[in-house]
Amino acid sequence: MKIATRIACYQLIIAVSCAVLWGAFGGGREGLAALAGGGIGAVLTFYAGLKTFSASSTDAQYAVMNFYRAEVRKLILAVVLFAVAVRLFADVFAPVLVTFALTLPVYWFALLWDSSDG
Repeated sequence: MKIATRIACYQLIIAVSCAVLWGAFGGGREGLAALAGGGIGAVLTFYAGLKTFSASSTDAQYAVMNFYRAEVRKLILAVVLFAVAVRLFADVFAPVLVTFALTLPVYWFALLWDSSDG
């Protein structure tokens, strides 16, 4: 769960940074839309980590099924959160998508982290 929390924190840093940039160059509404997009990425990461690692088991089949359930729930949550974002930011949806997309490469860099440093 430490890694998932760390990924979500980096995604929030990206979300806030992008929100500041979008807000400075595009306006307050664009900044909020960017914050929403980055927030969606961070919430999805934290939710999946919480659901995946909440139950510890030595049974491999149970662990895999728990992971798949968490991913399906994450996808459903993503649909719901993006539907809300569309309703709120339909006129300025580009910052939502761009910032969400910018939160995704954090997963790539997480593969480079030393497992002992959390």
